[in-house]
Amino acid sequence: MNTLRGALGVTSLAGGLWLATAIPAAAETAAPPVVAIEFSGNERTRERVMRREMALAPGDPAEPDAIERSRQGISDLGLFRQVEITAREAEPGDPEAGTVLDVAVREKRFLLPVPRIDASSDRDRSFGLQLRWNNAFGENHTLNAFVADGRYPADRLRDREQRGRIAYDAPLLVGDWGLAGSLERTERRARLSGSEALFDETLHRAELRVTHDLRDTRPRRGWVAHAGLAYEGQRVSGEDAPAPDGHATAVLVGARHDNRRFHLYSETGRSASLSAEVAQRGWGSDYGYRRIDLGHEEYLALPQGEHHSLYLIARGGWYAGGPGRTNVHDLGGSGTLRGYANDYLEGQRYGYLAAEYLRPLGPNWLRLLVVAEAGFAGGSVDPNARSGGGVHASIGVGLRLRFSWFVNFELEAGVAQPLRRGDGRRFFAGGV
Repeated sequence: MNTLRGALGVTSLAGGLWLATAIPAAAETAAPPVVAIEFSGNERTRERVMRREMALAPGDPAEPDAIERSRQGISDLGLFRQVEITAREAEPGDPEAGTVLDVAVREKRFLLPVPRIDASSDRDRSFGLQLRWNNAFGENHTLNAFVADGRYPADRLRDREQRGRIAYDAPLLVGDWGLAGSLERTERRARLSGSEALFDETLHRAELRVTHDLRDTRPRRGWVAHAGLAYEGQRVSGEDAPAPDGHATAVLVGARHDNRRFHLYSETGRSASLSAEVAQRGWGSDYGYRRIDLGHEEYLALPQGEHHSLYLIARGGWYAGGPGRTNVHDLGGSGTLRGYANDYLEGQRYGYLAAEYLRPLGPNWLRLLVVAEAGFAGGSVDPNARSGGGVHASIGVGLRLRFSWFVNFELEAGVAQPLRRGDGRRFFAGGV
């Protein structure tokens, strides 16, 4: 029988994530087998959600590397403030009896209502409420609902708007298969570009996607594919209303490659995504269109210390066909080209690059943000929209806050300066 020799060691990882594993004193014998895995601290999260992220199961050798990969896999769920795995002898005094793994977690808060207030120097403003339920039913599902009411006196295309959206994502619903869907409705008092005439417009969109997780490593690394359908429609009314766009039904396909590691206050690794959307006129559609979106993100750990990071971001998109009345892509405002106003650039295609430097300012949850961004938009269908004219760029400095007791709760605020055209230095804020 195998024997386990050595003492239990505890190592601090990622600002509060802990690992306690049995460290063998010598490597001449194989690790004893795991005979049981016991969980504690998961008041809401179901055990099977954590078990499927582990690199170990009963019968496997309790090797320290596999224990660490199991700890990281559970941490990558993003549901816990702390993850600790302790290896102990199944029967004290009898190391040949095997190893029991004790998995102890501290859960985050999963229900988050957030008031949303957006305002600009152009007197545009909106008020709303977002409700996010992470780890729904303890299955790592996500429900996200949003309602908002806005007034936009300086906007070219709308005077006021009411918008609501609800989305539900159930990954790994049955085996490696998942399901995701969303419903969205917008009612607005709209105007034609270049005109002061107003009309009523109602927009609605629905999506349903089936996902397949192809990642077979722990921690997970690899591809997640999806396919599904999308439906969008528009209705208009009023004396000055244009002809309605009608509706379209599109086929959705895409995939993302994910190799990100979660460290509570920062990430490492990379991710990439590609999606395509196609509607054909006459096939359940009044018009046809084609859309492609892609993205790539690198999360680099810098040697200056824990949670010192450099994030590199690239995104792009292309759209063709459709009603041809409004642009699909835009850049500017919080999140993209922070030095420019919302929707500063518009077009049927776009490209965007960003580099974000982050470092803790005392506590790990508060980090300095220095960001440099560049982007372009082209192929506008609106002669009154800003499009073309080459690449625009901005630089900014601010703060990014990540609150570890909520899932995916991050806020940022700062000041950005456009480097080409624009309207001068701007304040930016966003997150969640």
